[in-house]
Order: sequence, then structure tokens, then C-alpha cells
Amino acid sequence: MSRKITVAVVGATNLVGQAVLDLLAERQFPASRVFAVDVGDHEGETASYGNLALELHGLDDFAFDQVDLAIFVAGSDVSRSHVAEAGKAGANVIDFSGVFRLDEEVPLIVPEVNGSTLADWESLSLVSLPNCTVTPLARALKALDSHGLERVSVSTYQSVSGSGQQAMEELANQTTALFNQRESEIEVYPKRIAFNLLPVIGDIDADGVSEEERSVMQELPRLLGKPELSVDVTCVRVPVFFGHAWSVQVDTATPLDADRARKLLAAAGLHIVDDASRPDGFATPMEVAGNEQLWVSRVRSTRHGLAFWLVADNVRAGAALNAVRVAELLLQEGRLG
Repeated sequence: MSRKITVAVVGATNLVGQAVLDLLAERQFPASRVFAVDVGDHEGETASYGNLALELHGLDDFAFDQVDLAIFVAGSDVSRSHVAEAGKAGANVIDFSGVFRLDEEVPLIVPEVNGSTLADWESLSLVSLPNCTVTPLARALKALDSHGLERVSVSTYQSVSGSGQQAMEELANQTTALFNQRESEIEVYPKRIAFNLLPVIGDIDADGVSEEERSVMQELPRLLGKPELSVDVTCVRVPVFFGHAWSVQVDTATPLDADRARKLLAAAGLHIVDDASRPDGFATPMEVAGNEQLWVSRVRSTRHGLAFWLVADNVRAGAALNAVRVAELLLQEGRLG
């Protein structure tokens, strides 16, 4: 990856955007220039990029013809309005929103899961990224695929950072208010999140399935190349600032014992923390906050397959790292510029 390219990060001021900038710098992505772009007027404001402070550019006035690659992490509304514009200007686009994830004309990519499928696309100017709840789960399941994935049942426990900065502030403010015996204000979520669990993430459809659950049910089979895969999911918002967790049960076509599963998961790059002889021999969201590893615990055989506990930083490992890894893969395959 010797060629230097120009990059724009759209949504640079939100949690995922800042993590993308951090990882581009940390992983020494070969960019000759990086533009920090976001919605609104940001005159005089900056965003961090390694040791540099990047001038913030307003999205409405930004000229995409000056960049080779635009990484969109600003949400669905922005992607609907500006991804096509960036493409017409000649920029290659990586999009982290729900707009294109189910579009058969657009690849949905996690390099460790289906990165090889990029070779099947002769013309490629737009790549979609899955939900941050889907990416770590897909990586773990891909590691077990040699035993045949038949059915997945998962409950997710998702931190408030998945809803953005305002949700984090709401959790902090509600916690402070409760400790000081004051009334807690409810704005971001329909009920108090502090010291509580909310079993709904997003709108609920006519079938009683939440928006987040539907995302997992639709994106996971597409990523794994298994449209027939049965996926049952319940998504829960929990009072944790960073780090999602997944309680997973998977039915496999051939028997899979716990020791074999641990070896497969470790070989796929997942970090195993699973020592039943120790009272603390498991992983929690607290340990994964701020890093890019996927941690696996509580691996055990079941009647029809396997159960395990998965934790990952939703911002860095679930969202930002995948965006940067896809950028690296596109550059490696000569798809940029």
C-alpha cells in the first residue's frame, strides 16, 4: 500500500467519526491528506487526527472531487443526501449507514468475513458496512462456519454509545440525579436508562420486531452468504457507556465441542478469556472499551451446537475498525483512485 490517497471522513465530530480518524492515524493509512467533514457550520473548529488538528469542513460546501475516498459515518439522512453526490464527483465511498446494506447492487463487507467477494465486483465505487451489532457477531460465526451454521439465536446487550453522545450524557445525568435524589430527565430514550434495561432498540414493526433486531436478521445472513440461515434476536439497551455484548447460541450441522470452538475462534483472531477455574475468568464490556479486539468467554457445548459470550467495543471494533479495514482492502486491491 505505497500509493498516497486523499480521504474525507464525513461525520468527523461524532463518536464513530473520531474513532475512524484515530484508527487511520494509528494504523498509518497512507493518506496524503485527510479532510474532517461534518454537517453544519464548523468555522474555526478542529478534529483530532493523530498529533494533528484538522480543520472541520462543512458538508454542504465540501467538494468531493478533491478526494479519492469518502468514509461516511454521519447517519442515514446524510448518506441519502450526499453519497451519490460524492460518487458523481469521482470519490470512492465507504458508507456506515442502513441506506445501502440490503441493496443487491452494493457489496456489504466485513474483510474477515467476506472480503474475498470484492473480487467479484468489476466496477466498485460504493461499499456498505453492516451495523456495529452485526460485524463482531459475523466474525465470530464465520470462525465456526466449517461445522455448518444452521440456526443462530442471540440476545444483545448494547451500550448507550450506540445512540451517540447525547445518550451518553443522558445516562451520566440520570445517574447523577438519582444519587442526589433528584428527578431524572428522560429525552433520548422512552424510559430511564440509568440502572435499567430497555428491551427495544429502534421502532417496532407490525411483527413486533425492533429496527435493530431486523437489522441483525437481515444483514447477518447476507454477510455470511447464507440466505437460508435462521436468525432469532432480541436487542436490549443497557446502562453501559461503551461496549456491546452478545449471548449467542448456534446450532451446527456437525458436532462442535468447546475446546475445538475456542481454537477456531482464536485462529480467526478473536481473544479468548474463558477460565472456569477463576471467579473472574470471563470478559465484560469494561475490559474491551477502547480497543479493537473481540473477546469471547463462556464457550460451552449445547445439545445442538455451541453457546458463547461475546463482547466488543461497539464504536472502535464494531464500526470504525471495519471502515478502516475496508479502506485498506480497497487500496490493496487497487480499487482506489
